[in-house]
Amino acid sequence: MSRDVIALLAQSPSRRSLLESLAAADPALRIRLVAEGTVVELREDSGRLVLAVQSAQHLAASSEADRLLEQGLADGLPAQPLWVEARGTDLADVDTLALARRFAQALVQRHGGVLWEPESRLSRDPWLLGGTDHPAVSAVTEKNAVLIQDRPVVPLSSWLVDALARYGREGLGLQLLTPSGSMLTHGLCTLLSDPNATWVVRTDDGHHYDGFNGLPLTWQDGVGYVPDPQAETKDGPHQDFQARREHVTGSHLYVDLQMDHPVSDELELGGVVELLAQQLGGAPPSVWGVAEPFSRAWDTAELTDLARGRAPGETTVLFHGPHGSDLTFGGRWRVLRTASGMREHVRFTVGVQGDPDLAALEPLVRGLAERDGLRSMTVRRAMGRADLLQPPRWAGVSIPVGLAVGAEGVIALGKASALAAPVKGEAFGPPMTPVVWYRIGDGVEPDSWKRFKSLMRHLRPPAPRRR
Repeated sequence: MSRDVIALLAQSPSRRSLLESLAAADPALRIRLVAEGTVVELREDSGRLVLAVQSAQHLAASSEADRLLEQGLADGLPAQPLWVEARGTDLADVDTLALARRFAQALVQRHGGVLWEPESRLSRDPWLLGGTDHPAVSAVTEKNAVLIQDRPVVPLSSWLVDALARYGREGLGLQLLTPSGSMLTHGLCTLLSDPNATWVVRTDDGHHYDGFNGLPLTWQDGVGYVPDPQAETKDGPHQDFQARREHVTGSHLYVDLQMDHPVSDELELGGVVELLAQQLGGAPPSVWGVAEPFSRAWDTAELTDLARGRAPGETTVLFHGPHGSDLTFGGRWRVLRTASGMREHVRFTVGVQGDPDLAALEPLVRGLAERDGLRSMTVRRAMGRADLLQPPRWAGVSIPVGLAVGAEGVIALGKASALAAPVKGEAFGPPMTPVVWYRIGDGVEPDSWKRFKSLMRHLRPPAPRRR
């Protein structure tokens, strides 16, 4: 289990200051630079990893500290404080938490700021004692890399991103273990939706279950956490996973959208994210990045340059809206080359207290029709926390709200056929090449999935059998 300590600094540390602060942790440890100097490791003479520190990064907004650590923590600091994260490995004979704390305290004393350290709430399982050569990974089996995070809000940190990349290349899955009181950020939930990833939740009485479906898990040597064969199927999800009203404080609206663009020098990407944010979230995106905390202010020109520089490879980033507003939104933006141009794929989620503003969907579709290039958009609704944090609790399933089909799909199907679907369609945009919007319901009707499947059978009829 890693031991996390974070320093939010008012001033940027110099190289000398960083070295002196590392010496304050333990002058006997050896310093090693990795990842082109973005990570500093402290190791014993034997080579054993003791402490890892990420280089200081300016936050795009101090509200990122409120979102991920503690409300009001950055009060009194500059609008863009520096975030320095120290992570000690879990060693039986070394108090790595004390080392991380001494390092962070030395930085705060030199440069002003505050120190944050989560209260430990997780009891250790005997099969996960010790550490590995990666600062975020506690155990590596033949099948999985196991990470442990003992903090109230678990973000998609660069440590986790690096572990996924490193062990994913080796064909290993990722298993994240947290206490039952932890919640995941929306960005981390996006990562753990991968079939090779598992969210393992440890209960206070020492049992384990899957944080997304509640099914009991158990440890299997050489593999990691697996479905518990001793659990009775009839018992269903673990009792701690059952819905608790305090964890369901609002609604989530999920939008999955694809748009195509011809390549041109004037093309600027990311505008569709801004349209979604303004129509459904009431504000433009605030920050973006590939790991949390997000360190870049939202800028479509910068995103376009990034995508151009990575072409023909794809580009994937995460974004988030302003923290503390009535509506909370975030999502994933992905762009890749196609035979005819560039394709944007946006997964956008907005959380709201009470009911979402479904009346905003029709103006959204109208705005998309004016832009050209829409391939498809699906909208679903589910219960969930308004702040988009994900507790390991049941909150129901998502229900279809609507579906939009772009001009290309309407032309292929035929406008008359598209408007004769079992769900009433409404055309927007040019009469000959419209976008058709199908409003399935409000996301609460019990027959919504049946109506959605009927619509999809009409839009995508099965291919005729070959004789």
